[in-house]
Amino acid sequence: MRTLRRSLIVIVLLAAVLVGVDRLALHLAEGKAVDKLRASTGFADSTEVSIKGFPFLTQAVAGDLDELDASVDHFESAMPGGSTGRVENLELKLLGVEFTNGYSSATARTATGTALVPYSELMHAAPTQDDGIHMTGLSDGGKGRVKVGFETPDGSKYAVYSTVSVQGDVLRLRAQGLPSAIAGVPRDQIRTATDIQQSITRLPGGIRLTAAEPSAEGLHLTVTGSHVPLTG
Repeated sequence: MRTLRRSLIVIVLLAAVLVGVDRLALHLAEGKAVDKLRASTGFADSTEVSIKGFPFLTQAVAGDLDELDASVDHFESAMPGGSTGRVENLELKLLGVEFTNGYSSATARTATGTALVPYSELMHAAPTQDDGIHMTGLSDGGKGRVKVGFETPDGSKYAVYSTVSVQGDVLRLRAQGLPSAIAGVPRDQIRTATDIQQSITRLPGGIRLTAAEPSAEGLHLTVTGSHVPLTG
């Protein structure tokens, strides 16, 4: 009985040591993955990585991780005229991450993710007109639309409702049901002042923008990808 008890203690201690080694290796690997993601994308220190699956060492030996989750608090995307706008809360799920070249590089077979473009940041892409109407604000308009507030030269305030679409890496807001004129401003001028086109740049290679949905905070983006490289 005493021998059995000793054997059980030894087994428990060995298991604890193995788990500890596995978690240490996992921590080191997550740090390396963060470095590679930052190097390949230029993302800031807000990037975090979590490797899923247990035990980690068996995945590492095989050179193939089941899942790697990456979180980026924010990054700057190019705006018209050379300015930038913030994209927030980028969450990526990378599946089937395969290491090559002695673990110096890795590629995810597939990727899915979400992000947010706040309305305040999207306003940076608003058209500017010196002698016409100008945009005053963006908000959730319900029914998958964005409410676009604007002001005419005489100080009157109006709103139109825009649909949201994605074409390549570009977000497009296009006003619907425009009147022929408002306060003497022709329809074409209203559209020019209220329609928005915004490119989403600096997504990791192999990942593309696929959808955008209005919400109370801004536009929620959906991204997908395949053969996503993690190098650096």
